[in-house]
Amino acid sequence: MPLTTYRVLEYIDTWAVDVSDSLDKAGVKNEVLVWPRVESVSMKCFDWSRKQYLAPCILSQLHSIFQKFISKGRYVVALGYLDGYDYGLNFVFGEANPSLSIAVVFTKRLDPLTYGLSRDYNLYVERVSKEIVHELGHLLGLGHCSLRECVMSFSNSVPEVDMKTRFFCSKCVGRLKALNI
Repeated sequence: MPLTTYRVLEYIDTWAVDVSDSLDKAGVKNEVLVWPRVESVSMKCFDWSRKQYLAPCILSQLHSIFQKFISKGRYVVALGYLDGYDYGLNFVFGEANPSLSIAVVFTKRLDPLTYGLSRDYNLYVERVSKEIVHELGHLLGLGHCSLRECVMSFSNSVPEVDMKTRFFCSKCVGRLKALNI
């Protein structure tokens, strides 16, 4: 579900295909639907001193909007060309709240343009795809994985995002199967 038009709407169909492919390869039955509207993020979630959005605030706001659509096995992942953080952290690429079945991915720090580099469609799309799959993994019940190349490995920097693939390792696939996903 898009939170911004810029650097999200033009890629959202590609991300839907990538996410479905990653879930398929893990044996997770899925249907990825793209929300047809852009949902505005409340400025009450924006921290003016940090110039970032507070992730738990956005998750709470999204839950109030989408709670009637969420059922067992149905999740919402919101994407925005925004910079996000959580308490005690300088930034987050994304955050999931499994009890609410909601996740958010902040794409701004995943974009090479943010660092003064040239536009790189493939790199940006790949990074965001990884983070969407990662947050979905949390919604499905997975924690962080110690295998660096697994999509469920924790990423504290863009180079760490680049080191992982967008696929679940065999250990995480086994965990998903044990969860009956």
